[in-house]
Amino acid sequence: MPFTANDLRYRAEQSYPLLYAYLHRNAQRYLGALKYDAFEVDTVIGHVVEQLVRLGILGGEDRTPLTALDQLTDAQFYAFLSRSVRNKAIDRLRKRRLQVNTAAELEGVDEEEPDNPLSDAVESIWGETPFSTPEAISIHVASQRELRNILKHCIAVLRAAPNQLQAVMQELQEIGADDLVDTLSKELDFSFSAELNPHISQHKDHAHKKLRSCLQQQSSNLTVTIALRLTMYTTKHSTDKNVYEVDVQTLAQNDLTRQDVCKGLHELASDGLLDWHGEETVQLTSAQLKRLSRFYKEE
Repeated sequence: MPFTANDLRYRAEQSYPLLYAYLHRNAQRYLGALKYDAFEVDTVIGHVVEQLVRLGILGGEDRTPLTALDQLTDAQFYAFLSRSVRNKAIDRLRKRRLQVNTAAELEGVDEEEPDNPLSDAVESIWGETPFSTPEAISIHVASQRELRNILKHCIAVLRAAPNQLQAVMQELQEIGADDLVDTLSKELDFSFSAELNPHISQHKDHAHKKLRSCLQQQSSNLTVTIALRLTMYTTKHSTDKNVYEVDVQTLAQNDLTRQDVCKGLHELASDGLLDWHGEETVQLTSAQLKRLSRFYKEE
């Protein structure tokens, strides 16, 4: 990470050039046809900088109270900055009466959202955790490195779908994961397209589905494995089309025993992801299946 919220608060002079470069890059990306208009780019950057000053982040030191932004992870803070740039860029496009590339860019966008920065944040899978011993730190670093390698493997699978790979790489860049983007770009011989794909939102949705499935398949966590098998093996109920079902024995294949399956089902039920009380047949709604397809838990 080139800079953090803490850097901006206590080392504003050194961090501002890095902040400006990050905002400039994203402003040009979201301004589309206006990306070479210096006035528009500076307007977007100035809006975000003013927002950070008003919230007490930029140069606030101990003179201003801590805010919700100070509590964000680095990835969450970068997501907030990117979203702020995006919102202001779309606002400038509207005011200049230029045609926005796609209606998806305007979906769910407010004019300004400075009062609730947490709504613009995303939870990073590299989130920070307090540690009591050096051994705990070592174990955590090793597990995070393994998870990072799994994620890299799953992103590499998207090489067969260049638009989806482009969408994911842009998303990683927006949350400040520049080191991961650089590594993947070299390994996959990938270069960013100069033009923003008008269907980027749709490609991102498809990419997320593939990444979730890949991450589940790579996981050795029992509960994740059972969640994946539930999404793979369930079939529609013979009479009720809104209900899906699968036998417990069907889930107990290859490396899993019936006891393993029941343990995983009990854990999923305790997490509120399904309704199961030891029956031979597991029944699920479409909403529960959707939640299971998004379920992931670290080892």
